Amino acid sequence: MSAESWSRPLLNFDLRAWRGLRRRNPSSLGWQLELRCYVAGGMLSALGAIQQALYRGALQKLELRPPLFLVGHWRSGTTLLHELLALDSNFLTPSTYACFNPQHFLLTRHAAASSARGMLRPTGDIEVRPDSPQEEEFALLCLGALSPYEAFLFPAALSQVAELSDPGRFKPAQARRWDQTMTWILKAIAYAGGAHRQLLLKSPPHSFRIARLRRLFEGARFVRIVREPGAVFASTLRLWESMWQRYALSPPPAREVLIDELLKIGLDLDRTMGEELDRLPAHDVATVRYEALVTDPYRTIGALYAQLRLKEPAGLRPRIEAYLLRHPTPARLAQSSDHPPWRARVESEWAALYERYQYGRA
Repeated sequence: MSAESWSRPLLNFDLRAWRGLRRRNPSSLGWQLELRCYVAGGMLSALGAIQQALYRGALQKLELRPPLFLVGHWRSGTTLLHELLALDSNFLTPSTYACFNPQHFLLTRHAAASSARGMLRPTGDIEVRPDSPQEEEFALLCLGALSPYEAFLFPAALSQVAELSDPGRFKPAQARRWDQTMTWILKAIAYAGGAHRQLLLKSPPHSFRIARLRRLFEGARFVRIVREPGAVFASTLRLWESMWQRYALSPPPAREVLIDELLKIGLDLDRTMGEELDRLPAHDVATVRYEALVTDPYRTIGALYAQLRLKEPAGLRPRIEAYLLRHPTPARLAQSSDHPPWRARVESEWAALYERYQYGRA
């Protein structure tokens, strides 16, 4: 680890979360970084205890509506679909502030509401503000539930993405902890934003845990988004390298190793997601193509509403048009025109994805 690593950006881990990360990833870190994480973790744990004491009763009484989950591979368009559907005020999405400050966001959310400053994601494609829709996966990680996103800090964990995603593969105590943390964070988000609204949730790791989510939240429905596999792979490769550049606390693997792992993860994710979605009633599942969403977002979302029997709110179209004017970057087809060295492997090893979703190969 470089001398500067102790001061790099970190997520807001409480003590339970940081201790769990270190047990599973015992690589050597500088004492300054360890001290920083334990001091910050202690403060966050104390705030978390206060938040729990104040809101435990209200959250225990709260009944969640069945959520709508957006699933699919990283960089397949889940964020764009999440942000467009979030324009429907009938949906409630976790905010970036809540997901990165889960130990105290109920205590501090009103003060945070006045902050409008945003920043680009590490991938450089979308601006994120405190009130932007976000993945609750980060809240799970910061609260000490098992999550594949620990691989952003400790790259060796990339080989365990599937095992860290699905509570069905956890030890019993870890699975119970995951269930409790997931239920708590969703109830807290609903309490803060209005329990009468339907939670709209997205996270690629959910693709590994659809059966678990369906058991936890009876009646939950799922939207799968797919995209041309070569574009997905290229963008996912950049995602992991950019996240490691910002957050890694131990040395990342060589690019060849990363490519091998991403090819395996992609196949495992799509197989697991497909098997679980095929077991659900047809009216509880929909599939969206990224290319259709970008080319004609309003018509694509209208078809999605019809398939899931959702009532489309008045004024949705002008909201979508206004969003795309403010955020022109996602509204393009990021199809690679060159042929990088890994392209042949993607087309060969992900041949099943090309065929299943009817994408042509070069």
